[in-house]
Amino acid sequence: MKKKYLAYLALLAGWIIFCYWLYAKELFPRFHGQEDTNAPLFIKDLALPLAFNWGSDTPLAGNGYQELIDGIKKADSLKDVFILTGFYFRDEELSIPLDEALARNRVDRLVQITKLNPERILVRVMPQEINADVKANPFEAIGIERIALSDVLRLAGDTIELCFPLKDSFDLPPFLLNRMDAWLDTHSAKKDGQCFVVGIANGSGIAESSDVALDRAEVIKKMMIDAGWKENHIQLSTGQRNNPRAVRNRCVIVYFE
Repeated sequence: MKKKYLAYLALLAGWIIFCYWLYAKELFPRFHGQEDTNAPLFIKDLALPLAFNWGSDTPLAGNGYQELIDGIKKADSLKDVFILTGFYFRDEELSIPLDEALARNRVDRLVQITKLNPERILVRVMPQEINADVKANPFEAIGIERIALSDVLRLAGDTIELCFPLKDSFDLPPFLLNRMDAWLDTHSAKKDGQCFVVGIANGSGIAESSDVALDRAEVIKKMMIDAGWKENHIQLSTGQRNNPRAVRNRCVIVYFE
């Protein structure tokens, strides 16, 4: 009899736990709405439009916040490329990997708020120097750079030009990779002919070496080989450019014979 009583209590406890889980996880959010965990905290008299506290990835909204967000959303509709830089201070999380993860989380929160198209984003993380009492006061921790589509992609018949948005990086945003794949597919009938890939180095300021230009060309060459182009039909060369817009000097030009 005692065992049956204990079994009954265990069954009743399990049922109560299940009912609580069902209410908390399913019914309450459905009837009352899910709290937006990405929403910023609005801070009165905060001079910065978007800021963070030490060791936190919770966005703080200040003066000019809505204008900043609206500007990002408008630019995204115009098909700009965004370079989002997440900054961190050393020792925020007591180790560089955790500091870098914190900086990336800060960027992710901005992307979630603005609903930026992830295909048009490149993200990097960087440390910044302490120049104020950042442990006690909010600080800026995200850099936003917009690059016009025409500065990173140009098409003209049998020629395509792709430019690398980030200095010292061979990363390309997903939409550029997709456009390159589509262009190669359009010209797939020319796989048996000669193809020329020209890597461009930045010749302005502290000039890049031709090795950097060649590395850029190799990135595109690998894409072409992965798409079925024959390696011995791809000829690589390098050049240099001095455009006042630095991104226009970090490019690769592909054309056919």
